[in-house]
Amino acid sequence: MSIASDGLVVRINDLAVEADGRVLLQLPRLQIAAGERVAIVGANGAGKSTLLRVLGGFVRPARGEVEVLGRRLDTLDRAGWRRLRFETGQLLQGLHLVPRLTARENVLIGALARPGLPAWRSWARCFPPALVAEADAALDTLGLAAMRHLRADRLSGGERQKVGLARLQLQRPRLVLADEPTAALDPAATAQACAALCLAAAEATLLTVVHQPSLLPLLADRVIGLDAGRIVFDCPLAAVDAALLDALYAAPARPAPPGTQGAAEVREAPDDGGHDGGNSELAAARLAAG
Repeated sequence: MSIASDGLVVRINDLAVEADGRVLLQLPRLQIAAGERVAIVGANGAGKSTLLRVLGGFVRPARGEVEVLGRRLDTLDRAGWRRLRFETGQLLQGLHLVPRLTARENVLIGALARPGLPAWRSWARCFPPALVAEADAALDTLGLAAMRHLRADRLSGGERQKVGLARLQLQRPRLVLADEPTAALDPAATAQACAALCLAAAEATLLTVVHQPSLLPLLADRVIGLDAGRIVFDCPLAAVDAALLDALYAAPARPAPPGTQGAAEVREAPDDGGHDGGNSELAAARLAAG
């Protein structure tokens, strides 16, 4: 397990992410400790998804220090990114399932992050029976037992979302980044999905973008409110009430501070060729190429 000596999983100092002269994120300081369950809330465009993409290495900040699982992101080489993405589970918008693989095969991609699993199994689509049984059990828990042999491109949006959740369970990550994990689900499936996400993060730190306040008790013990890329509150779940949330969503967007006008500074992180535990398209393609 790679966690900083002080127990922090995420450490941010003086972070700025900018694009087309607009500040997407400006966080002087943010720390998240091992084992915390943190929800990020805010209106559309507040910077919630951008924060997750920075932590996942998909967006480079214009300035600042970002440390994840004890590693400074701006110092990582190709091998370092690969190791970090083995330990980080990501359920981001888009999911990155392999369309022509079955639900079961997409779930098994998560297990590629585990140490000791030979790389050739991903090419041959040949996994130990116990691992296949584990994948099936994860799908069964989410009500997808009858769909394990269906290709991902034949599943509904909600069913694909559940496959992504099952994949996280097989990965066993140290940090889980989830962006609106119930967005494509109907109300009956939402509580089930939240339980599955918490199960996947049972021994990990969980950071979730949440749009439905009613889900906060299911997913978080700490809530961070973002407005125009800035933290406006960071408090325990018990301190979050309707008045606080109403004020957050009613807040007018603030203009970018002076001096931030200029060329876009949002830059995709370079392709490290590594595997992020199922969210990397390249890693998924390895399994698909068998």
